[in-house]
Amino acid sequence: MSVEQAWPLKVSINLIGQSPNQGTVFVQRGLTTLVGPNGTGKTRALRAIKSAVASVRGISDTGRKVLLLAAGRTSPMERFRSAVDNPSYIPLEDAAVGHIGFQSQWWNLESITGVLLALNQRADLRLKVEARLQQLFDRSIELNWSQAGLTVAISPMLGGSPYAANHEASGVLQLIALLAAIHNDDIGALLIDEPEISLHPQHQAFVLEEMQRVAGDPIDPGKKLIVIATHSAALMQFRSLSELPSIAFFSSALRAPAQVDASDEILKRSKLSALMARLSATHRMAVFAERVLLVEGPSDEIIASQLASRMNQRLLARNAQILPVTGKGEFPEVAKLFRLMGKHVAVLADLDALADDNTLVRDFSDLPDASSVAQSIGRTSLADLDGDLRVDLSKFITKHETAVDAAASAYDDWSSSGSKSPSVRRVTLARLLTKPNSFDESAVADASGLRTRYLVLLEALSRLGCFFLTRGAIENYYDDGVSDKSKPDRAAAVAAKFDSSEPSDLESNYADVLKALTLVAPNHRVDEDLLLRPKLGAALSAAFLTMAPNTTDEQLNAIARATIGSHAGVFILNNCSDEKTLRIKVDIASSLFKRESFPFDIGADENVNTVVHKKLPGFQAQ
Repeated sequence: MSVEQAWPLKVSINLIGQSPNQGTVFVQRGLTTLVGPNGTGKTRALRAIKSAVASVRGISDTGRKVLLLAAGRTSPMERFRSAVDNPSYIPLEDAAVGHIGFQSQWWNLESITGVLLALNQRADLRLKVEARLQQLFDRSIELNWSQAGLTVAISPMLGGSPYAANHEASGVLQLIALLAAIHNDDIGALLIDEPEISLHPQHQAFVLEEMQRVAGDPIDPGKKLIVIATHSAALMQFRSLSELPSIAFFSSALRAPAQVDASDEILKRSKLSALMARLSATHRMAVFAERVLLVEGPSDEIIASQLASRMNQRLLARNAQILPVTGKGEFPEVAKLFRLMGKHVAVLADLDALADDNTLVRDFSDLPDASSVAQSIGRTSLADLDGDLRVDLSKFITKHETAVDAAASAYDDWSSSGSKSPSVRRVTLARLLTKPNSFDESAVADASGLRTRYLVLLEALSRLGCFFLTRGAIENYYDDGVSDKSKPDRAAAVAAKFDSSEPSDLESNYADVLKALTLVAPNHRVDEDLLLRPKLGAALSAAFLTMAPNTTDEQLNAIARATIGSHAGVFILNNCSDEKTLRIKVDIASSLFKRESFPFDIGADENVNTVVHKKLPGFQAQ
């Protein structure tokens, strides 16, 4: 009696590090997706999975094949399409790949060659592929053996003569390879590295649909395991929460990938169903990000994203994404979900998430790093500090009822548009945090003291990634005087003026938003001076140690080359010594590194390190 295959299949993968270390990927029956930035180990994981799935029932016991399609799968065709081997020559002969002797082991070829060899042996598979090529491109394919190998010709179905694959679009060749592998039922496990290569987004979505049709338990001869490593949002399946365990999130080649356990209770939360719909429709990129900033609604997303652009906070370069939720109640569950994916999560919430209850504060207070943060401010728990402040805020409202009511009536209440009476507690906290001196004189001292304690809590929470809009909601930061537009339209109109606004004004007005953006996307600018500085310093030091008043310019630059190698070509050194001092004139030779501080003179009696640092100060000193 055969033993039932246990799913998911646990596969160990080797991680990069100073000592042997392993991570784990759980392969689901059907489609499993590996996502993450370049260089995080997805391709190495595919090879480990390739070895592991060979023993799966429906593959090992039936003789079905395991095929890996590498990212460079169409490379055998490229030497017929471009000047690959010769700088000025593209072969004129028709493209031909493979050898007739390879037909018996086509699945061991990781390129288009293997799937074409299989395609040539099966008329039914070729018809399956051609039906789709005709639907998408009105194309058909012809395969024939020649002395050079298997030739591939493309026939236009709308008229015209067949032509060699040399002259076909790379995306069409990619689709031929993918479709031939996807629909080949001799394959029990198919692994594809970057199936999106050269494909239009709509064709990527089409490939996903095709994979979903055949993906399943390989014990069914019409189904196969499929594992893909991708950077494409169009190739992510997000129909329900139950599909999340089939995604492995890679963040570093040094760390094990993260996967949501299929038995995790969070997958049963009804509140997250709407999130999945949004991820599927417009916010799928958040799954690829390393850092996620959760904001409260589309208006906050518009303002935050456009503000980041204006202030050069490069979200995508820092692998960060802004994701709107539909209300403060979603924050804890969505944050937990993305933490299970291995993401760094930050939250930018309206102030009512702090004023009304302690759900969000408690969520961040339970994080592993929260205890040390609390101890750094002399508390055992941030949740306890929040609780004390809630009690004292209530006391303040009771003690200064008249002053509180007066301040609340004059404040633009963001949270009670459907109510005649404003939320006194919310508005009081906003006023206290932003304008404590605006209370009646009798309440100012208490307001200022309570504000100081609240700021300690807010600073501690910000270190954990929890931020609040201290004025109330994002609309409280506008100065447009508009009230007749929808919230997203109004946000778009406000954001449209950012490019004409002074950065200093934006920094002052939107400080709360920028704090959150800085955490998720620290502005690490490329600083070329950090590389140029030691090169120039070394070259000048060597030159001064060996030169004489009559040393030629050629000799100076030869000394530089001997010291720093080919990097010396970036600089031009000229001997400009006078009767008293050895001096060198320094200029930049490369147009890629023009600097206003060049050219300059430096004498042997000057400190090379000080002068070079002044001439190449880097961004920190600018």
